[in-house]
Amino acid sequence: MKKHVNNLFFEKYNHYSNKTYFSPGRVNIIGEHTDYNGGLVMPFCIDKGLYAAVGRNDLKVIRIYSENFSILGIIEVNLSDIEYELKKNFGDYLLGVIKEIKSKGKDITNGLDIVLSSNLPVGGGLSSSAALTVLLLSIFNEEFSYGYGKIDIVKMAKSVENNFLGVKCGIMDQFVIAFGKENSTIMLDSKTLDFEYLPLDFEDFYFVLINSNTTRKLKDSKYNDRQAETKEVLRIINGSFSYEYLADISVNDLDEVLEVVKDEVLRKRLRHVVKENNRVKLAKEMILKKDFKGLGLLLTEAHYSLKNDYEVSTAVLDELVEMAVKSGALGSRMIGGGFGGSTLNLVLKKDFDGFIASFKKLYEAKYETSFIYSIVYAKDGFKRID
Repeated sequence: MKKHVNNLFFEKYNHYSNKTYFSPGRVNIIGEHTDYNGGLVMPFCIDKGLYAAVGRNDLKVIRIYSENFSILGIIEVNLSDIEYELKKNFGDYLLGVIKEIKSKGKDITNGLDIVLSSNLPVGGGLSSSAALTVLLLSIFNEEFSYGYGKIDIVKMAKSVENNFLGVKCGIMDQFVIAFGKENSTIMLDSKTLDFEYLPLDFEDFYFVLINSNTTRKLKDSKYNDRQAETKEVLRIINGSFSYEYLADISVNDLDEVLEVVKDEVLRKRLRHVVKENNRVKLAKEMILKKDFKGLGLLLTEAHYSLKNDYEVSTAVLDELVEMAVKSGALGSRMIGGGFGGSTLNLVLKKDFDGFIASFKKLYEAKYETSFIYSIVYAKDGFKRID
C-alpha cells in the first residue's frame, strides 16, 4: 500500500511525495455508547486503515484525492479564499480540519498535495471518519511544525466532528487512533482520559470481523438522537440526584435511579449505559485472567443490550450475531455506532475452521451470497511510515 499510494501521488500531481502516513481503523471490544456518557471503553487499532502520501506545492492550494472516492476527482481548497460550506463528501473533513487549525490561531503557509487510499470499509463501524480526521490534523501538525501533542490532536479531531461535521461523537475513536499500541487494547476512562494498556496476545483466540454489507453515516442515523436522549435522562435524574455523567451511576444504584425516570424509552437508554459501563470493568478481569468464555458471554450480552435497550442494532446485525453463536463463537456483538456496520466475534483458534464452515452454511442459506470476514489484530496507532 505504501508504494501504491506514492505511485498514485505521482500520477495525480506529476511530482513526488516526500512523506507517507498510516492512520488505522479501530475495533471496540466493549463499551459502546459509553464514551459520550463519561464511561469506560476498550478499543484497539487494527491493521487496516488509511494511507496518505503528502508533498508540498507552490499554489497556495490544498489539493486532496481519495482513490476510494475517485469519482470526485481532486478536491481543492484555496487558502486565500476558503468557503466553509459542507459538500457531504470526504472533502468536508479537510475543511473542518483547516477551520479547526485556524481557530487555534495557526497559519497554513503553503499548499499541500495529498493522496489517500484505504483498505478500511466506509461505514463498517471501524471509525474511518476518525481515522481521516486524525490523519489530516497530524499531517498539518508535522508539515507546519505546530507542535501539537497526541492529546491535542485527539481533542481537535473530536471538535471537528462535533462542531463542524455535526456528529456528536465521544472521544474514544480519536483517542485510540492516536494512542494505539501493538498487542494491546486500551481501557480508557472517557471522563478523565486516564487509560491503561491491557495485553492481547492472540495466542488462543481470534477476533473475527464480519461485515453486514449495510453502511451508514452517523450524522444521518439516529446516533445524535441517542446522545440527546441520554442528556435528557441525566437532566431528569438530577432533579433527585447529582451525577455529572450517566456512567457515574453504579449498577448497585441503578434500580433506585430508574424509579425517577418514568418514560420507558429513557429508562432503557439509562439501563444500557450503566450496565455497559460495568461490562467494561468485567471485561478487563476476563482479559487479564484469559477467561475467553466469560469475555464472550459479555460480548453477546452487550449486543442484546444494544439491540433491546439502546435500539441501535438492525435485523441483519442481529441475524449475524445469532449465526455466529450457533456456529461456535464464544461471543458476538455489533460494533460501532450502530444502524449498520460489522459484528465482532470471539472465536478460539482451535474452533476457527469449524466456525467459518458452519457460519458460511448458515449465511449462504439465508442470503444466497458469500460473506465477508477478516481476522483483526491489535496494532499501533497513527504513524509515519516512510
